[in-house]
Amino acid sequence: MSFLSFVSSLVQKFTKQNCLLCHQSSDEVICNYCFDDMASNLHLTKEQVELDVEYDYFYLSSYSIEMKFLLQKLKFSKDLLIVPIFEKLFDKWWGSFANKHLVDVDAIAVVPSHRLRYLYRGFNQAEVIAQSIADKISITTTFEHYKRSKYTKPQSKSSKAQRAEQISGVFELTKPITAKHLIVFDDVLTTGSTLKEFIATIKEGSKIEKISVVTLVRVG
Repeated sequence: MSFLSFVSSLVQKFTKQNCLLCHQSSDEVICNYCFDDMASNLHLTKEQVELDVEYDYFYLSSYSIEMKFLLQKLKFSKDLLIVPIFEKLFDKWWGSFANKHLVDVDAIAVVPSHRLRYLYRGFNQAEVIAQSIADKISITTTFEHYKRSKYTKPQSKSSKAQRAEQISGVFELTKPITAKHLIVFDDVLTTGSTLKEFIATIKEGSKIEKISVVTLVRVG
């Protein structure tokens, strides 16, 4: 059990609450009914994503109303009690599907936040989730090997071409990564511009035999 799951269990034990999704009485952040509904819609297919080259691509869920709500609550309301929900979904997804395709994974990287955004928010939501993944499947994190050296404005309303232009040159590899099979993780995949730039940056000067891309959700 991760530290956040432990804290979440304590909060649930000593407080009365309603499910965040259906608002019915629940002993957990979301009730078993809502969790089972989300778990029944996990994406259990390996796909390909074209970035600088083609990579194996896996995602847990489509960008459903429920996933969008939970991600926004984590990202903008800074509600870390959401993380154990994603941990449980990952456990289901990994056990029923992904472990067969990612059996040789030995390291994980995550698209970093700029230090100003990190200071404002207090955490990088993708890094928090990636750390729980690393703990679950006993792989190495590489968070200290790279950084986001340039600040960019939020890109949610930018076109694909604008995103590619804005993100160019924003990442920096500070220490080479050595990995047999590296997961590059982000919470959401939209156009792929950010992931493309990040992967191109960390590959240069590193010794990575294989890269697979994993995101929590895919938009579109």
